[in-house]
Amino acid sequence: MQILNLTDDNRSGCISVLTVMKLNEYKKMAFLAFRRGGNIDGQRNVIKRSSTASKIRKRMIDDFRKGAIFPQVVLGILCESDDMKKMNEENFGEILDSINQEEICIIDGMQRSNIYFENYEGNENKEIRVEFWCSDASIKLLYRMLVLNTGQVPWNTRRQLEVIFDGLSKKIQEEIKKTDPLLDIQLNILSVDETRRRKVGMFKKSSLIEMYLGFNTRKVNVDVNDELADEFQRFDMMEAIDDTVNFEMFVDSFKNLCKLDFAMSQTSEKVEGKQFSTGQDLFRSDPVCLGFMVSCAEYIMGKTGVERSVEEKRKRAVELDTKIEKIIQCMEKKPESYLSLVVLNEIIEKLPRTRIGDSLRYLFKNAFTELIRYDNLDEVPSMETFWRE
Repeated sequence: MQILNLTDDNRSGCISVLTVMKLNEYKKMAFLAFRRGGNIDGQRNVIKRSSTASKIRKRMIDDFRKGAIFPQVVLGILCESDDMKKMNEENFGEILDSINQEEICIIDGMQRSNIYFENYEGNENKEIRVEFWCSDASIKLLYRMLVLNTGQVPWNTRRQLEVIFDGLSKKIQEEIKKTDPLLDIQLNILSVDETRRRKVGMFKKSSLIEMYLGFNTRKVNVDVNDELADEFQRFDMMEAIDDTVNFEMFVDSFKNLCKLDFAMSQTSEKVEGKQFSTGQDLFRSDPVCLGFMVSCAEYIMGKTGVERSVEEKRKRAVELDTKIEKIIQCMEKKPESYLSLVVLNEIIEKLPRTRIGDSLRYLFKNAFTELIRYDNLDEVPSMETFWRE
């Protein structure tokens, strides 16, 4: 293996190492990751079914056999923080040898790797280009994969959300488990293929990710179907992934959402035959979840364009925790009337049917914003005041 360049990426805190190596070296290093579909959440596997892919693969095989040089494959490797700090061109090979193959993933180049391995015999000593993307956190490897895949044809939108951001949803769950083990036991995150009647504490993975995007962009109208195709939105997502403080704030706000969900499920209000028949129905609705999370984001981080200090964000996050506890106390005092579900359903029935999703998001965002901001909740008899905002 010959190292051509080693460069720090100050944007993501990773290190890029560009190399030339023989195919037999590459196979020894990356074949396990290849068999596992790239070994990174969301990686696009080898495309076999489409006629276009078949033609492209045939052309690539022909080019490879004739001596063509392909762009570099990008391998992601997870390193210890200490190894990242001391990594240089002299010791990179030693560090690479110490990496467990299970910690290596193919960030970009599944199709090229397929060509390499299918045509391995007779080409063992052929030189190929390989870039190593070194990081001490798997989420940064996901960030790099998103950069490389921007502009590619997407999957079905909901599945794309779930697959691409699978690592992110796992990280959210891990953080909740670490900071609130009891809440983690009560949570149930469903994949796109799971169709179960919603119970309290149950959320679809795609809804969780949509909440995360809404929280970070502070936009209540996150139209995922449209926005995912937009380059700027995709970079908004990538920047969100890279912001650890905002991630911390999101997890805290999501925990507050869950606490409210459990508290609402204990109320006794019932309105037969309506969209929101009981308190448990509220956070079953994506517009309700998104409206709440964006209102939390604005309370903690300010309106879009505002940049608050880390200390100020954390201070306001603590204030938000206190406010949510107060709201729950108000519910417990008036379990039969505090949610004002009759009024809420009446308001919803009067909303224009065109773009009803957007109308619902703004309704709940405005209601939760005013609820969170209000100083003396004891003097407000019910949520009716806030539903009418």
